[in-house]
Amino acid sequence: MARKTKPPEERRAEIIQTAKELFEEKGYDGTQISDITNRMGVAHGLVYHYVKSKSELLDAVVEEWAKEILTDLMVLMKDNAISAADRLEKMFLFTSNMLKKDASLITTIHQHENEEIHKRIGSTGIKMILPIFKELIRIGNADGTFNCSYPEETAKFCLYGWQSIDSSMSDEERLEKLKYFYKRMLGLD
Repeated sequence: MARKTKPPEERRAEIIQTAKELFEEKGYDGTQISDITNRMGVAHGLVYHYVKSKSELLDAVVEEWAKEILTDLMVLMKDNAISAADRLEKMFLFTSNMLKKDASLITTIHQHENEEIHKRIGSTGIKMILPIFKELIRIGNADGTFNCSYPEETAKFCLYGWQSIDSSMSDEERLEKLKYFYKRMLGLD
């Protein structure tokens, strides 16, 4: 088989996408670097040219997935044509759709053996979304749709607090409870 050279950015993206697919299918612990290279049809050592370890590859997968979500959320959060309350509602709709679209990956992430990837996604996602959510609260307070005395603390509580909601319930049920708590904390009820 002839060796196919690709630009480094393209090859890295291919490695990350392949790893994501395999983590969804086999779980993080069940996926070996050789599974990734076999699926890609490349030499085993190629992956290590781009990442030092499987753990670092996991970080890259989580970061790319979180970036995709963040990019879409930023578009929603910056829609100045609608109120902050409407943006919040769109954020919940977006989350609901994402839970359905990425159900396979999310199911894999929630499995006990994938606890590490779940923690990393949660941590990465919160760090990326926190500034956007704080800004949304600030805008909501300014336009009168929210009544929140402590925007920064509320944003942190909302984003970090969701992790403590019982994970044995369905994602949709958790989302409904989150909507209730968010609206209460932002003074919408």
